Amino acid sequence: MTQASKRYDVIIIGAGPNGLTAGAYLAKAGASVLILERSHETGGGLVTEDFSGFRFNLHATYMMMMDVMPAYKDLELEANGVGYIQPDVPVSLITKDGKALSLYRDTERSAKSIERFSAKDAATYRRVMAEWKAMVDEVLIPATYTLPVPPLDQVEMFNSQEIGKKLLEVSEKTPKEIIDECGFENEYLKTVLLHLGCMWGIEPEVTGLGFMLPLIANRMLNAALIKGGSHMMSSAIHRVAVAHGADVVDASEVTRIIISNDRATGVELIDGRKYEAKVVVSTADPVSTFLKLIGEKTCKQVYPEVIESTKDWEWDHWSLFGVHLGLSEAPKYTAAKFDPAVDKAMLKLIGFESVADFLSHIKKVKAGGFSTAGHTTTLSDFDPLQAPTDIFPGTAAARWECHAPFKLNDGDWQQQAEKCADKVLATWKEYAPNMAKAKVIQRYVYPPTYIEQKLVNMVKGSIKHGAYASTQMGFLRPNVDCSSYRTPIKNLYMCGASTYPGGMILLANGYNAAGVIAKDLSLNRWWQEPAYIKEARKKGLVP
Repeated sequence: MTQASKRYDVIIIGAGPNGLTAGAYLAKAGASVLILERSHETGGGLVTEDFSGFRFNLHATYMMMMDVMPAYKDLELEANGVGYIQPDVPVSLITKDGKALSLYRDTERSAKSIERFSAKDAATYRRVMAEWKAMVDEVLIPATYTLPVPPLDQVEMFNSQEIGKKLLEVSEKTPKEIIDECGFENEYLKTVLLHLGCMWGIEPEVTGLGFMLPLIANRMLNAALIKGGSHMMSSAIHRVAVAHGADVVDASEVTRIIISNDRATGVELIDGRKYEAKVVVSTADPVSTFLKLIGEKTCKQVYPEVIESTKDWEWDHWSLFGVHLGLSEAPKYTAAKFDPAVDKAMLKLIGFESVADFLSHIKKVKAGGFSTAGHTTTLSDFDPLQAPTDIFPGTAAARWECHAPFKLNDGDWQQQAEKCADKVLATWKEYAPNMAKAKVIQRYVYPPTYIEQKLVNMVKGSIKHGAYASTQMGFLRPNVDCSSYRTPIKNLYMCGASTYPGGMILLANGYNAAGVIAKDLSLNRWWQEPAYIKEARKKGLVP
């Protein structure tokens, strides 16, 4: 345990992915770092629970930026035990009549799959994917790992390059409009692309965030699974931070950010312990940071503008419902007879056979209804470590995840969770009939209310600490004063999922904030920018 009398250079509130990342970078830069976590374990959304040898990834599972995030190389995560798998078939849309449309990491193989339904769409897909890839690789990934830019400045920057102009055009459209304008004929293809782009909380018929569709769709087609379970990543970053001298203390809930002479000077814990530091970094959401840990009374004195904007903070419009199973055998899908790639697909989309189906599903969920339509993954198909296959050959760890309201129309989740899980299983068996005879060895149901209970900053089951809305993204996340990680309160910083660029285990918030804090504390910035950022800067596309 650390000593309360010790004064640190940096205190970080929250040992989730971004808190650990910032702490590891800063500790390696020579700062004395204390990372405090209220829970009994670190990792935040990188949750992996072991149930008799079955590893259930209850929250973050699909890593969209593993192959491009700077921290993977900088913090030597591979050497510290983090391996990942990028499935060749990221997604298959399965239909009730046993058909399937599969998309591959390789665009040409995807086009061959699409040709079974439409030769015209195959050609269109090649063109669209090339355009989206250019937007993502040349602009959106570099922008993720640099500081946000004020909207007018960004428009000026983007207008200097053709790729930037295209991105500005896309941004003003709804995801559905973007799909419609691609010119696809086949409803399955339109549906799978719209679903991929909107599955993590993007409104399909709202303007202002159109750029998120090509970004998320492209990266989900390159998504990775962490070998051994998602928690392996946070454990590795934890080890790196500690190896460079950081103190990481769990079961230590911060109840107050100490403000003295209009600046942050330390924190107080629930048991009365106090720690002092040159700077305090909060990875909590803005409501927790400003209205709870600092308090409205103090904010009125040091940063009054934040009160109303924080009270207006918008949580996600829907959450997620998960069913995690340890099975005696893996699900076998009828659609694999039509398309063998189904057996190799990371995501099997079930319950969506048209854009109208998807839009209806979202509308129902936002209105408080429950729909089993969602996606399923048999993790042990890709990583045998996630089931006890060495002891019990043939066993499988599988998960079903679907959008769900935080508040159900039909009662509270405590009463309805298991009933909803039964509905999921009934649907699952329609597509994988062998599940009717497979033995369920372990079953864990994870409703939206459990998300909030386990991860307190995910209020109302908000998986990203707050909605992705045009007023809460980019330079406005969480507000214009704090999106670049410094806050108007001297020596107070933010770097959780509620800051730029958002959630989804990008490790970007902690990475970017570490650069800002290292500069302010005159630390040795030992890491180098990736080549893709330098190239984007040469073109004037990032600051």
